[in-house]
Amino acid sequence: MEEQKAVSEAQKRAHRKYMEKYVEIKVRVTPEKRTSIQEHAQTMRESATAFINRAIDHQISQDSDKGPCKALQGPLGSRVVPCPYEAYECAIAASEAAGEGLLDFVARAVTTQAQRDITARKLGDAHGN
Repeated sequence: MEEQKAVSEAQKRAHRKYMEKYVEIKVRVTPEKRTSIQEHAQTMRESATAFINRAIDHQISQDSDKGPCKALQGPLGSRVVPCPYEAYECAIAASEAAGEGLLDFVARAVTTQAQRDITARKLGDAHGN
């Protein structure tokens, strides 16, 4: 069995002093995403925390260079779509419940609805509607 070493009071004080410099931010991810993050961090020979901080710093740098509107643009142009506030709140709640980021959730929801619409049109055509 592995023995636990006693932690001295001096070590405890040093740890508390070190931790006073930091705050925690909770981020909800699926178990699969957590595994992916941990595996990538290990591949990069860094902790998951170090990787997450590096990813945040990189994205902030990228966004700062572009400004808020350009930061949301992808290869196909602007990804900003105005919607009623109630729909926005609903999308946030649903994405959190699904354990997904808002943009991923909305993209999946739109794709799913588009597929349903295609299917409905085909069924309507098949029934002479």
